[in-house]
Amino acid sequence: MTTPIFNLENKVIAITGGASEIGYATAELLASQGAKVAIMDVKRNQLMEAVEKLKKLGGQVMATVVDVRDRKQVDDWIEKIVETFGKLDGGANLAGVIPKSINIDRVEDLNDEDWKFVLDVNIAGVMQYMWAQIRNMNEKGSIVNAASIAGLGGFPKNAAYTVSKHGVIGLTKTAAKEVGDRQIRVNCIAPGIIDTEMHRGSVRTRGNEGDYKIQIPRKGQPQEV
Repeated sequence: MTTPIFNLENKVIAITGGASEIGYATAELLASQGAKVAIMDVKRNQLMEAVEKLKKLGGQVMATVVDVRDRKQVDDWIEKIVETFGKLDGGANLAGVIPKSINIDRVEDLNDEDWKFVLDVNIAGVMQYMWAQIRNMNEKGSIVNAASIAGLGGFPKNAAYTVSKHGVIGLTKTAAKEVGDRQIRVNCIAPGIIDTEMHRGSVRTRGNEGDYKIQIPRKGQPQEV
């Protein structure tokens, strides 16, 4: 374990999308600061690999395969966390997807499958985590949702993803105003282009990086988020 940056000793944090990339980097950081981390992902093999790595670092970890689109699975996961660790102090909602058509299809060309899949995971999924987390969270808890720079403005040929991330920002702002009386903080992050397998897969699909106007001429890394 590393020298603590901040004290999270015995805090219990639920992390969605925790098997890889930003989710795993978050789990690793929180575990290194003494938190007990409960990670979920739909990718079983990667999830088990993540558990082994976290345990080698000395972290206390619980892992569960969950499809974010299934409300019962999400509810059961949060209930299992509280049953296992006795409480819930925080949530890092980082699971997300991009459509196959990103940077390819205009609004009029979008297909129903891409549209529904992205919104089901990126906004309905976040809502389902928050339903369960807020109902089970201690006072003075904290929730952080993953939005994107796409949620701060319009991006051409990126409708489904952009809409979903605008939704995350709106949901976050609304929830923050509702749960302040319990001293629960709700915030979101809005990363730019991050060098993840999801992004690399998108580049392979469309054959180019796309025209992104970013101030620092490089991609961010998951651990920087």
